[in-house]
Amino acid sequence: MASCTRQRPRLALWIALLILLGGPGLGQGVQVERASPEVKKAAPGATVTHVFVLRGSGRVQVRLASQHGWPLLTRERTVALEAGRPYYFPVTLRVPEGVPAGTRDRLRLQADGGFADAFTEAAYAPGLEARWPAEVAYLPPLGRFTLEVANTGNGADVVLVRLTTLEGVPVYQARLPLEAGERRELRVTVAEPRVLRLLVRLERGGLQREGYVNVQPARAKSDGAFRLLGRAGVAYRYPGDLSLALGAAGPLSDFAQFSVGAGYALGSRPAGSLGLSWQGGYLSAAFGPSYGVALGLYEGAVSTQIAFSGPVRRGSMNFDVSGRGYGFGAAALLDEDPSLRLSADLATGRDEAQPFRPGTLSAELTLRPARPELSGQLAYGFSYRDWPVRLQGGFTGDAAAPVEFRFSADVNPEPFSLGGRIAWTGLGVRDWGVAAASSSERLELDLPLPVTFGAAAGPDRLSGFARARLDLPAPWGDLGAEARVERRAGRTTFTVSGSSEASAADGLALIALDGRLGWPLDLNEIKLGLRMGGSELRTRADLTWAPWKPGLKTALALEAPAGGALLQARVDREWYGDRTTLSLGAQLPLVLEVPPAVTRFFGGRNVGIVAGEVRVEGPERLREGLVVRAGGREARTDAQGRFRLELPPGTYTVAVDTTRLPAVLVPVRGQVRVEVRRKQRVSVRLVLAARSVLEGRVRVVAEPGRELSPRRFAVAIEDAQGRQTSLFTDPGGAFTVPALAPGRYTVRLLEDLLPPGWEVVVAETAVELRPGETGRVELAVRPPPRKVYGGGRVQILEVRPEADRVPPGAAPLVDVRLQGAPGRVVVVLQGRIVGILLPVAEEEGVWRGRLRVPDDAEGPLALQVEATNGTTARFPFFLSVSRDAPWGVVRALPVARPGQTLAVAVHWYAPVETSWIEADGERVALAGEGADWSGRLTVPEDAGERWSYTVKARLAGGAEVELERVVLIRND
Repeated sequence: MASCTRQRPRLALWIALLILLGGPGLGQGVQVERASPEVKKAAPGATVTHVFVLRGSGRVQVRLASQHGWPLLTRERTVALEAGRPYYFPVTLRVPEGVPAGTRDRLRLQADGGFADAFTEAAYAPGLEARWPAEVAYLPPLGRFTLEVANTGNGADVVLVRLTTLEGVPVYQARLPLEAGERRELRVTVAEPRVLRLLVRLERGGLQREGYVNVQPARAKSDGAFRLLGRAGVAYRYPGDLSLALGAAGPLSDFAQFSVGAGYALGSRPAGSLGLSWQGGYLSAAFGPSYGVALGLYEGAVSTQIAFSGPVRRGSMNFDVSGRGYGFGAAALLDEDPSLRLSADLATGRDEAQPFRPGTLSAELTLRPARPELSGQLAYGFSYRDWPVRLQGGFTGDAAAPVEFRFSADVNPEPFSLGGRIAWTGLGVRDWGVAAASSSERLELDLPLPVTFGAAAGPDRLSGFARARLDLPAPWGDLGAEARVERRAGRTTFTVSGSSEASAADGLALIALDGRLGWPLDLNEIKLGLRMGGSELRTRADLTWAPWKPGLKTALALEAPAGGALLQARVDREWYGDRTTLSLGAQLPLVLEVPPAVTRFFGGRNVGIVAGEVRVEGPERLREGLVVRAGGREARTDAQGRFRLELPPGTYTVAVDTTRLPAVLVPVRGQVRVEVRRKQRVSVRLVLAARSVLEGRVRVVAEPGRELSPRRFAVAIEDAQGRQTSLFTDPGGAFTVPALAPGRYTVRLLEDLLPPGWEVVVAETAVELRPGETGRVELAVRPPPRKVYGGGRVQILEVRPEADRVPPGAAPLVDVRLQGAPGRVVVVLQGRIVGILLPVAEEEGVWRGRLRVPDDAEGPLALQVEATNGTTARFPFFLSVSRDAPWGVVRALPVARPGQTLAVAVHWYAPVETSWIEADGERVALAGEGADWSGRLTVPEDAGERWSYTVKARLAGGAEVELERVVLIRND
């Protein structure tokens, strides 16, 4: 206590001398205020800047503190204040990822006793994930698929799921409240195969994912029987009769498709159809009141079709030959008016020269010998100055009438389309017509909305139209509108029509409105439709009203699945005709397996066989249950590692599914490329091995006692086949590769990526890795030699201690940036050396070392850096010494979930002998040396909202120091 009393007069004298000599002054009466809004919001991962204003005089130390430890991008520093002049100090921090929305952090800026607070609130950042299969297998009576949705944002939200047909008819809907980070799976059921539109949207965040689900009949398994899928139905109509229907279709083999259908209504004859198709043709037949048979054969460019039907007997035969740039055909029809038709198409060339480009010439000639009559036509399409043009001429000759000639032309320049036709005989013109159409976009007109319009004229007829699409406010969709006027046979009509749809009840209901107004009044009509539905019940209601006809019709239809069947009911009512119709029906899905004998008769499967073995270098029990994939198909190995795949002809990559391998296995030869031919067998062999681990270290060979900053080194690892991978070590020079196939590896240091001046001591080494074992290697490097400085003037530019507030007995690092070549740099306290600094080889002009804070120091500590080289340069600075100051800094996540493992890094303000973590009565040792230590800590599953742990260390003198850390626990 007496020594402290003797030091105080000397300390006060030293401070006074600094002020008189123009040294940095102490802040007096500093006032700190906030110059920006008190609370600012930012999404996780974003940065926010708060601005403070300081008023006062002298040099003051600015300290920053975040309540929850959010990363500060602005460093604490000493600033010089001038009386009467405000000093603006901006502070930028980053909102950590994963912070829940609404979390508020307090940022405090302190300067010489004054302080001010600003608050940062984590804003809601929506996030949505949705996964579903692109194709769903429909196996009657239902098709099912799993929809996975996840709220990846930082706040609670509601996920809306809507499944509709391509026409907008609702099929399924769900509303799921999800907390932040919550993930759910939905089992969606579809009653019939079709393409559906899927929409997943966040109610609060507005994000949405949209796509399509293709529900198709399930394909036959490669090793199972082929199936015919269909339905059997029964319907009753009152007043009316009872009817039955049956239909099925599917493959008989990989080379033939088959379809069958039949129907019967009480009081009538049964009817049905059969169809068989293959790559080179088809055969179909129908029976009932109308019957017939048809055969089609295809071979290269030649095709032939023969058909016969009744009860009005008619036979036909078509013969066609087509190729690149040409086509010829002949068709004969045998009935009460037999005919023979010849046709030809010919591409006249591919010359692109302007202004005329040859096009396509087509001709057709038809002969009817029973009349007799002969007709023909000739058409030619080409392009003139990029205008598509088509010309067509024809004639019809009959013994009882004059020959009629026809001609038409169509031309489509960029702004509009024009067309005309004329027909005449020897007695004069029989018919004619002209038409034109365009749009505001083609004419480049600046109209409020795009319009399409056109007109047509002919003998005793004239018409015109205009169409547009209007945007309506939600929930209505676009309104398609059309206006049309027409005069025919002395009668003029005018109509305006439009239609739109609206979504209601969160998309579960669809309202359709269609209307037509015009003159005469009997053309006026209004239609209203309502469709509601989900996976359990679908409803449809329709209303049609024509007030001047008069006419009013309503309809109500219901559909509901029950026990695999689809039940249907419909009621139609004509109110002015006083007639009501009731319809009831049911459909039952069918699955008919094709007998193996039938499949073999039609060619069987178009597959080859891939048979193989997966060899495991390691425990033999791991050979069973491995998944091998090729061409979208997969098989599992048996106890001996054998597998079998049936694949269509082609080239495939047969590979072990590495995503489903046991954790201890890695592929050595994990895939192979094979060619599969029909009805042939291919043998393959794949090799796996128990994974090996490679541990290594890059050792730094330096003089004893020399302190170097941590560095990462680049290392390349090459296997026996020359395949190479590279990685960086951790700051301590260590690296681990946890999953390597057994074999010989060469590990070498990438010298090109070494820091300047560093030398390689051990550049390369080899290691033999055995299955399931760990191999170790060591490389070595040497840092640049310490620089020896000669004489010259020295100037100290900056002094930067690693902490401005430390406890007594600490030994913080000090960096000094200077200009010149000093022979010695030390830190002095009242004439006594408390720290020796050494040059940093990696940074020019920087000296670094530790200073020893006295154990009895308290309050401001006036220190001085002295750099000597003939003359001595001095630079004073201050440290604040307090017994409640932290002994170091802990770097770890401020927010975690129960059971999560945290990476903890600790930097002490003095070298320590050992360091550890104490939490909930347990002790976790940390690894490291000197002042830097690290390790991992697992949060207990039952941790509360705020969970804390203590990091402790033992100093060289035996004393223990500690740091306490608080973690916010998220239970979502």
